[in-house]
Amino acid sequence: MEALIVAAIVGIIAAIAVPGFLGFLNQRKINASRDMVYQAIRATQAEAMQKRQEQQFSIRQRNGTVEWANHPRSITPAQVTLWNPLIEGVVLADIDNTLTPSKGVRYVQFDMYGNLRSKAIRQQGTVTLTVPSANRLTHRCVVVSTVLGALRKGQGHKRPNGKRHCY
Repeated sequence: MEALIVAAIVGIIAAIAVPGFLGFLNQRKINASRDMVYQAIRATQAEAMQKRQEQQFSIRQRNGTVEWANHPRSITPAQVTLWNPLIEGVVLADIDNTLTPSKGVRYVQFDMYGNLRSKAIRQQGTVTLTVPSANRLTHRCVVVSTVLGALRKGQGHKRPNGKRHCY
């Protein structure tokens, strides 16, 4: 009888703790993925300045996996052979992904000075990541916010800022 009571108490505690723990793991995944994207865009910008050539950061979602690549602008994303995957279970959000899209790939390009290329107004934008079945508050984003290529990290909010929920 005592073992049955202990098992019931353990079951109740597990039922309360498991959803919170899974939420914690999802937050860790999404934050780590956002940091990876931020560092990858920053590295692309630095590489453009170091190599004195135009560089492009590309991101895509393929077979349920988000992948990114850093490559010279002269190479199209279709020619890129090395795509780096993000953490499993993280996907591009349905909203607030405003980087320039082309053939299933979103991208931002930097000139040899680390600034956005001449069509910069269209290249300013946001990459927003989430985990499936999550609400907007779990969205995390990287924002390319100025012509000079300034980057910042953001997170989802209940109220939109203009049309965006992740800022």
